[in-house]
Amino acid sequence: MQSADRKTYIGLATTFHDPAIAIVNGAGELVFAEGAERYLQDKRAFGCAPDHPIRIVDLIEQYGDPEGEFVVGTSWSRTMHHLINLGYIVHLYDREKIYSPGASRMTGFQLKQYLMAWMQVMQMKQAETGSNLAFRLRQDFGSTRLRFRHFPHHDTHAVYACAGSPFDEAVCMVVDGLGETSSLAYFHYRDGQVKLIRKNKGLASLGFFYKELTQLCGFDWVKGEEWKVMGLAPYGKFNEEIARLFRSCYRVEDGALIHAGRKRLTEIHRQLAAHVRPEGSSPDEAADLAHTGQRVFAEWMEQLLDWLYRRGLSQNLIVSGGCALNSSFNGTILARSPFEALHVPPAPADDGNAVGAALMAWQADHPGRPFSASVATPYLGSEYSRETLAHVERFGGLGKLRHLPGTIHEAVADLLVEGKIVGWFQGRAEFGPRALGNRSILADPRPAGMKDKINELVKFREAYRPFAPSILHEHGPAYFEDYQETRYMERTLKVRSEMAGLIPAVVHVDGTGRLQTVKREWNERFHALVSAFHQRTGVPVVLNTSFNVMGKPIVHSVEDALATFFTCGLGAVAIGDYLIEK
Repeated sequence: MQSADRKTYIGLATTFHDPAIAIVNGAGELVFAEGAERYLQDKRAFGCAPDHPIRIVDLIEQYGDPEGEFVVGTSWSRTMHHLINLGYIVHLYDREKIYSPGASRMTGFQLKQYLMAWMQVMQMKQAETGSNLAFRLRQDFGSTRLRFRHFPHHDTHAVYACAGSPFDEAVCMVVDGLGETSSLAYFHYRDGQVKLIRKNKGLASLGFFYKELTQLCGFDWVKGEEWKVMGLAPYGKFNEEIARLFRSCYRVEDGALIHAGRKRLTEIHRQLAAHVRPEGSSPDEAADLAHTGQRVFAEWMEQLLDWLYRRGLSQNLIVSGGCALNSSFNGTILARSPFEALHVPPAPADDGNAVGAALMAWQADHPGRPFSASVATPYLGSEYSRETLAHVERFGGLGKLRHLPGTIHEAVADLLVEGKIVGWFQGRAEFGPRALGNRSILADPRPAGMKDKINELVKFREAYRPFAPSILHEHGPAYFEDYQETRYMERTLKVRSEMAGLIPAVVHVDGTGRLQTVKREWNERFHALVSAFHQRTGVPVVLNTSFNVMGKPIVHSVEDALATFFTCGLGAVAIGDYLIEK
């Protein structure tokens, strides 16, 4: 009989967008988690299987036991699989209707609603993945020891978020676009068990609201440009007429989000047309729309959280789902609600469901066992290839390449003080959308013009987009009002006015910063770098942004890092112990 510790548990995030894979070993340790977009270097990896047929062989050999049994968990329920297979999940419109002569009669709102529904159908289809893993196991390892388990979408959100939290008990709210029949769910977490309180069924969706807001502002939600709305919002002012229209879309009643109805929403959208950002105009034209939409979103979230708190189950709150990426709201939760502590995981959107599915598959075989502390670390992705780095040293012909074992952080700190912008590529990649000191672009936060310089010459993105302050934990209270430990750059806090002038490049127009707390025990090398910068300048903060340019995923390989380095305004790149300068 197969021993339990010989099993490998593989979680697949099988939504049409942001597919991901996670691996948990027989002891319950999370040993790998990565979004498919990184390996493929394909932004959001739409329509791609998380178990890539070539990549999966390496992952099996490195993190699994080819001689043991494999258990695959997916992030959609068995009922959803049956509905797909029986053909009950169908397009709201035939594809031909979009291209027919009568298609122009569809309103913009109807077309967007159709496209959202079509995308949802496609992501359900993606729930059939796992075939690449099965094929490669049989062909390469002669194994047929593979079982599948299907879990409800929101449950995988909740389990991942709860398992990686610092709490023994908490309540968890999952808010996203759509998970099976719901976009909102509440859970109670205690003693390693996640129990459903209630799911809010129906068409109302704060995730879809924010997608629509993104489109109204002239951005593309398919590209994940909700970030642009959040960055633009502080530049606008509140518009009561827009707020009235938004508020009439939904209402909150007894913890439920109630939909106004399709006809009413179509009429609301028609009235909003007067406020839509004109095509080709500056993003500034949508600032009031973004500001007001963010405010109304926060109002709904606050009402939902108030209902959850009044259940009297816990003082600790966990928030997950795609809407938990709204760091602007996250930073206000503890001030706007009675909750005393907050946790948001590093990958609260659908990529994180790979971890939730793997953990649920493991827990099914180990009832009552606690989750491993390994779930809390975000450094779960691929490492860089040392062989490739050696080839760069041998064949690259790079005149300014230095090997600096033990002192790389000191050399980079010197470059930052000199005003250089540096790519920082170390260890294992972060899981989730944010660079937390292993796949980062770093700079000195003190020059006021540094933000514009990076946006223009390195990231190639809009000038209003902000950057994050990575701060040594012990100095957090001195720089931020009502400082909260923010491990995953998941919340925005107010910078103290007397400190804002010291670090202007990481202070947004509203006086806030989406910070990252830096501790030695979480990331020793990055902590050493920030500490070295602090020693030189007296400022315990560095500017941190993801190692990519706009529209591209965060770099995955040494080749990706060098391609970015040589095609943008970076002054240097540190890969492991190697420092390359221009």
